[in-house]
Amino acid sequence: KITGSKTSAASLGGGGTNRNSQYDDADVIIRRSFYQSYGRILPCNDNSSWMKGRNTNIIAKECIQKTRDYIISENVTVPWWFQTLLRDITCKGGGIYAPWHHFDTTKPLLNFCTIDKVATTQWRKVFCELNKADCVNTTQGSCGRKKCAFKTLQTMPEEAPWAAFIRDPLERLLSGYLDKCYNTFHRQKQGHCTPNIVTNPMEGLKDGKNKSYSNLLDSIEDEGKEKEMFEAYVDIMPLKWNSHFVPQAFHCDLHRNIAKYDFVGDMGRDFYFDLDRMANQFGGQLPEVLNNTFSYMEHMTRGNHNNTGKSVGGHASHAPAQVKNFYTARTVRKALEYFSI
Repeated sequence: KITGSKTSAASLGGGGTNRNSQYDDADVIIRRSFYQSYGRILPCNDNSSWMKGRNTNIIAKECIQKTRDYIISENVTVPWWFQTLLRDITCKGGGIYAPWHHFDTTKPLLNFCTIDKVATTQWRKVFCELNKADCVNTTQGSCGRKKCAFKTLQTMPEEAPWAAFIRDPLERLLSGYLDKCYNTFHRQKQGHCTPNIVTNPMEGLKDGKNKSYSNLLDSIEDEGKEKEMFEAYVDIMPLKWNSHFVPQAFHCDLHRNIAKYDFVGDMGRDFYFDLDRMANQFGGQLPEVLNNTFSYMEHMTRGNHNNTGKSVGGHASHAPAQVKNFYTARTVRKALEYFSI
């Protein structure tokens, strides 16, 4: 928790709407950061991505590019990390607007926004199973060698409902760090712990005497260094944004359209109960497939509100149980700025 004196909205630099309201430190950080960064995103109401199905991400990228170009051309003052964010999510290979962030199926009829570090691996299994019949005796290459299609090969009606699961942003940040950085094998093999030139250089950085600096994360496994190393990574992370750390709001254009979604679940304490709510809402084979993937019915029966990750399979980072071991007040403050949207 961040505690401290109350601060009036008048001190937020225009970020508050009611100048008689009082905010705690976390509120002040979020509101001030949003006003200076995400609040500068230009409206794109004339080019809404809503209900555009597989064109959603293309339209969303074109929209955010307008803000990027405007800030550059008009020399608008924004935080440095927001400039690099706009640069990295709109560049080729940025990942956020890639097609694998949108799954769909006709069994039952459903569009799904999948977000990195919000159980993406498991959701891919769900939609491959839902679309399994599409890959039987098909000559199309969409199923690949694994005979898996997370996008249906059938025609998706425009009126198909939309669903998404989101996650506490600070918990998601830690989960990404544990999986992509703290895990030495993943850091070295996957290259998602960016900027790699600092965290995982192919050749060591050299000083003026041509002597190699040590890798920033070389001592990451040293006992007692968890908080210091996580804090250091959070400081440098925006030098090169990776999709596993980019705010969830940019996936599937959620920051403009989430209020229109038919279902939004939370990968938090009530995760299994939200899975049950989703299963009941959309029906068909979804309850069975969700249960086979997440075993949510067993957790429902036990009344389990302690979602710390899947206990089998070796993929979960168990981030909720690790918060106190890695976060400092300074790291929280920095993360609140980055994810104030």
